[in-house]
Amino acid sequence: MRVRGPLPPTTLPRAASPLRLTAAHALDLDGHSPLAADPDLRTFTADLVRPYGLELDEDALTGARGHSYLTLARHAVEHLVDATRPVDLVVLVYAGPDVRPGQSTANRLSDLCPGEPLAFALCDEGAGGTFSALRIADAYARTGGARRALLIAVEQADLHHRPHRPARLSDRHSAAALLWESDGAGRPLQLTVQEGRLTSNQVGEVLGKLCGELPADALLVLGPGLAATDPPDGRPALRARPGNPYTGGWSALSAALADPRHVERPLALADFEPETGRFDLACWGRDPQAEGGAE
Repeated sequence: MRVRGPLPPTTLPRAASPLRLTAAHALDLDGHSPLAADPDLRTFTADLVRPYGLELDEDALTGARGHSYLTLARHAVEHLVDATRPVDLVVLVYAGPDVRPGQSTANRLSDLCPGEPLAFALCDEGAGGTFSALRIADAYARTGGARRALLIAVEQADLHHRPHRPARLSDRHSAAALLWESDGAGRPLQLTVQEGRLTSNQVGEVLGKLCGELPADALLVLGPGLAATDPPDGRPALRARPGNPYTGGWSALSAALADPRHVERPLALADFEPETGRFDLACWGRDPQAEGGAE
């Protein structure tokens, strides 16, 4: 596997990653959490934004809108792991505050997951957060400390204060989870790239250059941040929902992973965060056991 980043970009030859993508699950939840009606949410949010002179979103607060990241993540845990598949590592990724901001959701997930895994959260990295979590999981797997890792990205549709700058917000409550294992079947992680400080005008050129490093038959998944970018040279591609800026790409990858039409093709996911100029790309090879079954 090769890794490029952090800034300035460099390319480093590395041994093959032990991580294999074995399963994924994406979901949306309707309605709102009862926690959104807790008066402590208003108090906490007001204290949080007061030093920055930001206003509360009265519509979201009085309407008791929002959902719990623990509830979203729990559904993913229940779908992907059980007592026969204990987990060593859980990384929860999010960009906006939880509807219950004082709760350590990652610690609660450690209690919910079989195997009593190490669990922590990664936030404030925007659309690149789950790519960062993937690199962290790879580092743990290389030490033998994570034979099975669960990465969960979550986003809710409501922010209870006005952002300090224009920001992409989800249009629904969503989660996307990916299960990685270092033994057995699955798609091997072959490439992960991070570029930074790009402008929207540079993204197409960078994407085209990096796609030259992918297998010729790889299916490219374009994340929400690349909604206005065409796939280079007519490469076959899928587009993620633009309404899910932080989980949409991984949800689309989950759908591609489950589609029997793509079982013999490598899969790649690319995304761009216009607010920060960060660009990420990752590629997974074919599942050798699936190839054997196809023959």
